[in-house]
Amino acid sequence: MRTASAGVGILAIVLLLSVSAYAKKDKGQAYQIQPTITAEQAKATVTSALPQLSLGKPFTKQGKRGDIKLEVPMMWQGKVVGRVRLNPLTGEILVKGQKLEAQKLSVSPEQAAAAVQKILPNLQVGSAWLGKQGEWKVPLLYQGAVITEMSVHGQNGSILPDWKAAKDVTMFGR
Repeated sequence: MRTASAGVGILAIVLLLSVSAYAKKDKGQAYQIQPTITAEQAKATVTSALPQLSLGKPFTKQGKRGDIKLEVPMMWQGKVVGRVRLNPLTGEILVKGQKLEAQKLSVSPEQAAAAVQKILPNLQVGSAWLGKQGEWKVPLLYQGAVITEMSVHGQNGSILPDWKAAKDVTMFGR
């Protein structure tokens, strides 16, 4: 009798764990809002916003390993809509996702802003992809490489603020 109840107990635990593991695996996929605007419309929205892009105040922040990160926020109609990262040693524009281990800052904020201001007229808009929340992610390219991206609302086509970049601006952009 004990072995039968122990077997039922083990079976119940296995079922419970497998159901929760399945739920975690599927989490977030079923509730994505389908966009009503197309990728081409999102791309056109960002293309029309390019001439109005401006720069926020450059700032630095320290990474987990003590490395220094130099960033310049991209602004559109008073909202932070992206950020450009630069090499803190040389002031060179970094490709999105490129990581550096610089322990000191050799570029002034003014030099960083000037470097990004210089490339603004040369930015190109890449092909859009669908983000996790049903928004369009539209990359901005410099010399063929993605340096930042802008988000476009999938329902109404408005440009969305970059909340993470805006949070960094308020925390580090003194």
